[in-house]
Amino acid sequence: MTKVVTKLSLLLFLFLSSPLYAQKSSMKNNITLNLNHPNKTRTEYFLNKVDEKLEPVLFNWRILKKADSIIEGYKFTTNEQSLHITVIFASSYDDANQIAEANAFPVLPHAAWSLNGDVLYLVESKDEDKVKDILSLFAGEE
Repeated sequence: MTKVVTKLSLLLFLFLSSPLYAQKSSMKNNITLNLNHPNKTRTEYFLNKVDEKLEPVLFNWRILKKADSIIEGYKFTTNEQSLHITVIFASSYDDANQIAEANAFPVLPHAAWSLNGDVLYLVESKDEDKVKDILSLFAGEE
């Protein structure tokens, strides 16, 4: 019995000291998206890597132009609402791009958008550096 406890203790120690656990436990967010999409897991990873605590907010993506091309959409904000992140899942890169253009995302003040495959990210903040940092994260750091 002592050997089993020792082995379990060793395994637990190794897990808790692993880089994977350290990376996961240092994340400020634990966002899980409720949809079936090939880029769901990657998008959750990116959202969870944001250095600020994000909270979901109501987002009626059905009122957007080209909503028929949207599979699902989510919006998150910080407690002080200094940052807003909108994530829209589409069927293709072309659909995601058309959604952004139809809704004039390219000309919104204090905002920028990016595509990563069939996922559209819109980041809004008065802090331009923050917008650039988050968009670069969503652009493909893995």
